[in-house]
Amino acid sequence: MSAASAILHVAQPALSRQMQALERELGTKLFLRTGRGVVPTPAGNALLDEARLLLEEADRVSRRIRGLGERLSGEATIGLSPTIGRLLTLPLVQHVQIHYPGLRLRIAEAFSGTLLEWLQAGRIDAAILYHMPAGGSLRSNLIAEEPLSILSGGKEVPFPVGATVPIADLVGFPLVLPTPQHGLRKMIDDHAAANGVTLDLMLEFDSLDATIALVRQGAALTILPRSAVRSELVAGTLRAWHVGPPPLVRPLIIATAAQRADAISGQQIAALLRRIILSNAQDGGWRIAPAMADDATEGGRSKPSGF
Repeated sequence: MSAASAILHVAQPALSRQMQALERELGTKLFLRTGRGVVPTPAGNALLDEARLLLEEADRVSRRIRGLGERLSGEATIGLSPTIGRLLTLPLVQHVQIHYPGLRLRIAEAFSGTLLEWLQAGRIDAAILYHMPAGGSLRSNLIAEEPLSILSGGKEVPFPVGATVPIADLVGFPLVLPTPQHGLRKMIDDHAAANGVTLDLMLEFDSLDATIALVRQGAALTILPRSAVRSELVAGTLRAWHVGPPPLVRPLIIATAAQRADAISGQQIAALLRRIILSNAQDGGWRIAPAMADDATEGGRSKPSGF
């Protein structure tokens, strides 16, 4: 007791009272008092083991929080699809330049399936995907859902303003859509098939810019997320209608390599992407996942939450 008192800088009577109070709280003896001092009981040894685990966990939490507060540095490559990149690339680059000048950021653009392959091969550090990757080699979190919309650039408005349009109403309209290997095309085809609809394809393009240019001329309709054509919608060169019921949406999923989750390219980059998505949720028309709702207000701007 005298040695413990000296190490802890606590007076011996006060230390004894603390030990007795702990025993009363737990309802069991933690120490056997002998003429030569005290020794732990089995309950005391069990408490010692648990206390060590708690202290180790507290130290781990402290290190993690301190790390999140540090300025990121090094290199990281983030994969974005063309549609999501149109909205997020500039805010992401600007955020990194302002807040993390020591971080060398690379943006890799490709379709979601290719991004998944690159992530699994270690060519990129994180990506925003549109489906949960199978297997345990990656860590993934659903952060939002992105409604898909029918887009038209023609002077004649094909549907009532503000309407939600069933996919069956697209029959008879020429459409330009991605090729079948594109994840977005698969979602559209599955939605049409579930509603017993066969769509009229005019062209298949895997070029986002070419698709938008063609639709803007009024030659065809297409289905894309509004976030990909936000500037055209603001300028009035395109008009948009939600698809439904049921609503046609795709998930936004942040994925990182599980083995790198404690590195800059894993956990911290995922946190960076989460902040950027939450900050731009309103502009993208994204509905924030319930698990992210507590983080859905940033910089005083209220973000849509819930599905």
